[in-house]
Amino acid sequence: MTALTARRGLILLAGTSESGKSTAGIHLAQRGAQRIKIRTILLALTSGTEVRHEGVSTREGFDTDEFLSALHEHARTGAAGMAVVESFIDAELAHATKASWPGPGAIVFITAAEPLRVNRLAVAINTDHTAARTLIKAKDARKRVNEQLPRWRQIADYWIDNRHDLAHFTATLDDVYAATCPSITRTEHS
Repeated sequence: MTALTARRGLILLAGTSESGKSTAGIHLAQRGAQRIKIRTILLALTSGTEVRHEGVSTREGFDTDEFLSALHEHARTGAAGMAVVESFIDAELAHATKASWPGPGAIVFITAAEPLRVNRLAVAINTDHTAARTLIKAKDARKRVNEQLPRWRQIADYWIDNRHDLAHFTATLDDVYAATCPSITRTEHS
């Protein structure tokens, strides 16, 4: 482990469907973080059952140690002082990932009220609100969101209710970024 790897920060993004995880990942990447979509790691795994979700093959029931190894290797290739991994759907995997990270880390859970999420999806994919609501309910059920909420509340370092405008949301993310690894963010963004 190099000194940079040991100092490197990690932000794990999790949350309900259509709450703003991708927007958060994009914003933090614009701040200089290495953005890693969890799907990229899942595609590289050999353990677990191959499943198809939203048009992409990934794995479920994989070996946690293999996942952690793949993530650490993938993150090691980035030059940024901060890695941001989006979109965790399993609270225990997020907890294990943060615990295994050699530098400072934070778990961020992003949510929003269902009507707002429905409206966002309807606009994004140009569909009616009934279809958007059905899609969101199916995604949340697949991700076991309601079942895992109590555990997410226990392990999340930050709980963001993304009900405000984009400027408020990104300002909150900037605060998380700066708090997660202040020594890196001060030198990178001074």
